[in-house]
Amino acid sequence: MHILLNAWADKLQLAKIPVLPVTVEEINRLVLDDNTQTWQLARAAERDPGFCIALLRHVHELRKNNLRSEINTVEKAIMLLGLSKLHALLPTLTLLKTASASPQFMQILTQSYHAAWQAREFARLRKDMEPDEIFLAALLHCSGALLLCLHAPKKMQQIILQMQKNGISPEEAQFIVLGFGLNHLSIVLARAWNLPSLLRESLKAECAQHPRAYGIMLAVQLARAANQGWYHAGTNAVLEQLAEYTGYNFSQTATFAHRFAVEAAQNAHESYPAVPAAVHLLYPVQPEEQPLQSTEPCKLESVAATPAAQAAFCLAPQLHILQRSQRALHTGIKTGSVNFKNTVSLAMDALHDGMGLNRVVFTLLSQQQLRAHAIAGADNDPKFSRFKITLNGSQNLFSSLMEKPQSLWVNATNRAQFQPLLPETFQNTINCENFFLLSLFVQGKPAGLLYADRGRSGSPCSLDGHAYHRFKQTGRLIMQAMEIALQQKRG
Repeated sequence: MHILLNAWADKLQLAKIPVLPVTVEEINRLVLDDNTQTWQLARAAERDPGFCIALLRHVHELRKNNLRSEINTVEKAIMLLGLSKLHALLPTLTLLKTASASPQFMQILTQSYHAAWQAREFARLRKDMEPDEIFLAALLHCSGALLLCLHAPKKMQQIILQMQKNGISPEEAQFIVLGFGLNHLSIVLARAWNLPSLLRESLKAECAQHPRAYGIMLAVQLARAANQGWYHAGTNAVLEQLAEYTGYNFSQTATFAHRFAVEAAQNAHESYPAVPAAVHLLYPVQPEEQPLQSTEPCKLESVAATPAAQAAFCLAPQLHILQRSQRALHTGIKTGSVNFKNTVSLAMDALHDGMGLNRVVFTLLSQQQLRAHAIAGADNDPKFSRFKITLNGSQNLFSSLMEKPQSLWVNATNRAQFQPLLPETFQNTINCENFFLLSLFVQGKPAGLLYADRGRSGSPCSLDGHAYHRFKQTGRLIMQAMEIALQQKRG
């Protein structure tokens, strides 16, 4: 994955997302008005992801040796740049030719603004101290998708066709077509462009444990689901998660979300010709009982809005990646050159990319909890991304797994035996009845757990004995590498 991802990142990191002409016109007008306040400029700029990225990159380039803190809001970027330099930046920007721009690209822009508005308003409900930081991170969440839509539209078409033809999730379709997920591309680009760390955090599935990142993930999912309609099971599922996140009941949460959608549409109506999600409050896209379909090349995330949708396509194992990762672990163990970060990266490559396991979680044990340290295959599933198992001395399957190094394949033949030993929260999180588990021990002490499956319950993708053997084989290598990494750290 990393080779392909880095190649695409090298290709796209110098590219630019064109700016909406209406953004340049409004900011130019505001800059020339002596009564303009900085917050007014920020509100005009934040409707346009392309402008925000250009602004942040420009400020960093001018002040890279003088920046003492991160630029994490649009208003802060404008204050650091100053009005005269902001005005000078405008003629250098690449303008989007809206007449010829694809409706799909415009829909992603509209969706990004809607997600950002939802994220900021829900953050305010939670009394977040800096909701504008939340807004900017959510606004730029789809930067990788935007660039691919502009510079590799055929790849985007292939992703959509995979999703529609095989009924698979966006990250699975992206992996099949590109060899990596678009969230990973966005992370690499965000790092190259010095975009806010909160954005990078919100793009990593394992960071769903962090409340601010989780709020952004939920807002992004809500905006994607709402593009398909407000009254179907997918949107309701996200609203239920938002209700739990905010502490309001479902009805209150839905009312808030509907109001925020209308506000977002009102504030952006002059910027985007695409239909805002608020319109679907009055005119549903389709009846709830119909399956979700995405017909637009860049609305690649929309199909993922329905948790009930089951994959009809299985990831094929790529044994050359599995063997390459295992060889790298062997070499690192033999030479004593492996470190923990590299071990985790090789483990995820081996299990997800190499073995074709749809969802993989690498957890670490801390304070009687198994917490996700790395997750693959759940970029668009904030609920699964909050993977966490509390031990607290309770007698369940995981307490037993933490007693000694061991592995387990839960399947149809033994499910009746083990299901009573599985915490209800865990069963609700994974929604899967066929999965692998392997406890990780370092120097005789429990260190963590590996979890892997091939999709939610109902998926035709099944685990088998060959996969279980490779899973255990890789797990043993991971533990040996972790031993070496710990020795290196102590030495």
